[in-house]
Amino acid sequence: MGIVFSTQRFSVHDGPGIRTTVFLKGCPMRCLWCHNPESANFNPELGYHKARCTLCSQCVTFCPSGALSVSRDGIVRDSEKCTMCGKCVKVCPTGATEMYGKEMSADEVAEIVRRDRKFYERSGGGVTFSGGEPLAQADFVAECASKLKPDGIHTAIETSLYASRNALDKILPHIDYFMADIKVMDDDIHKKATGCSNRIILENFAHLAKKGAEVLVRIPIIPGINDSSDNIKKTAEFLTENTPYRKIELLPMHKLAEHKYEALGRDYPVKDIPTPTKESLDALHDLLREMGFDTNKK
Repeated sequence: MGIVFSTQRFSVHDGPGIRTTVFLKGCPMRCLWCHNPESANFNPELGYHKARCTLCSQCVTFCPSGALSVSRDGIVRDSEKCTMCGKCVKVCPTGATEMYGKEMSADEVAEIVRRDRKFYERSGGGVTFSGGEPLAQADFVAECASKLKPDGIHTAIETSLYASRNALDKILPHIDYFMADIKVMDDDIHKKATGCSNRIILENFAHLAKKGAEVLVRIPIIPGINDSSDNIKKTAEFLTENTPYRKIELLPMHKLAEHKYEALGRDYPVKDIPTPTKESLDALHDLLREMGFDTNKK
């Protein structure tokens, strides 16, 4: 069994072709710019979207543990009383309350993925395991993928590669395509920005190269953290010296996830960080191309 917080069909941005993306809950990293904050915690969570709430009090009435009450600021939840039963989600008429995460079996995931086989075949698509950090649930990913491979379904994973070698080796036989991040080359900056060292990540990149895995390298571009030409040069030099990978996708930071932080009652860490400008992104694309890399610049 695994903890899944969303399955998204007809995805076109999570790998080649039309795909079904399975978002797994739980991540050991704490990137300041995380676009899926609801994926960080390994346990199911409740989110409250105040803008959607009409204060109808249906959730308060039907809460079996008496954990909810109405205030001027909206619905208030007592976390000590709440049992995460999800009754409030089911009775909410506007979707103001949302449950992030539920337990699913590999068979349940495989059934959802198989529904769109015809679209995968026509577009060269398949299934993508994302998160969170899917390698944190390596056994579950391996089980899901192993059920889909006999059907000829292409398997991909979006990962930070912040995981043990054992976890990586468990999924390697079952994954066709890796989309893996190199966030920052300077380890001290990496620790401050993500809460962890990049040593394991870089070692895992080299390991994938030795195993002959197909990898698309991705760099999230965060102004003031990793958008310097020096960082991009060092990233390119590492890849040249340790891997055959020459395709890089630059992912500019956006602020579309701010409402998710509000729903979870958390501060938005990058509120004061500007999004990258087109000029700065073009310069990074040009630098990488000068160093012999193929980028996603259009």
